[in-house]
Amino acid sequence: MTFTEIHGHEKQIAILKNAMAGGRIAHAYLFYGMEGIGKRTVAAVFARALNCEASNPPCGVCISCRKAAHNNHPDIVTIAAEGQFIKIGAVKELQEQMKFRPRGGRRRVFILPEADRMNAAAANALLKTLEEPSAGNILLLTTSRPHALPMTILSRCQHLRFTPLPREEVARYLREKESLDGDAAAVLAASSGGSIGRALEMKRD
Repeated sequence: MTFTEIHGHEKQIAILKNAMAGGRIAHAYLFYGMEGIGKRTVAAVFARALNCEASNPPCGVCISCRKAAHNNHPDIVTIAAEGQFIKIGAVKELQEQMKFRPRGGRRRVFILPEADRMNAAAANALLKTLEEPSAGNILLLTTSRPHALPMTILSRCQHLRFTPLPREEVARYLREKESLDGDAAAVLAASSGGSIGRALEMKRD
């Protein structure tokens, strides 16, 4: 997937593209907004772009992009919750990997979806990493509950707020990606609150 394939969030994508073009990439980002609007998708595409070999990343066809598409890129790491929480062991493993140079890409990118699910020990461990960022490593935190994260972590990330998508954008996604007819797409989009994820959940139900 490339940036052009993402539905909506043009402003947020432009900010990320400008940061890459100007060499002003932050060591940590917080993508926040309601559930199901595409925060994690943008984070994944941004991670690909940071390691892409093309001049207009991500290209979707270079070796790095192909590895990312198959979820086997050695320098794009997702830190997922174990059960209810993201635990300190996962953060400690992240810190160990940060000690070494990226294995194949330009940068090592760690994606923490639902970062608010870190328990207290994991959050404290991550804070140390944010206080002493290491070159070549970038953290991408996503959450629908930024208020649940410690202020010390919030203050050390660059924030990108993701707003609900326009109803027409959700409907277009449903028509193009889910092959729904116009009426069905319009009904689901109207009830989605601007969340593609919510629209898809209602479609399944």
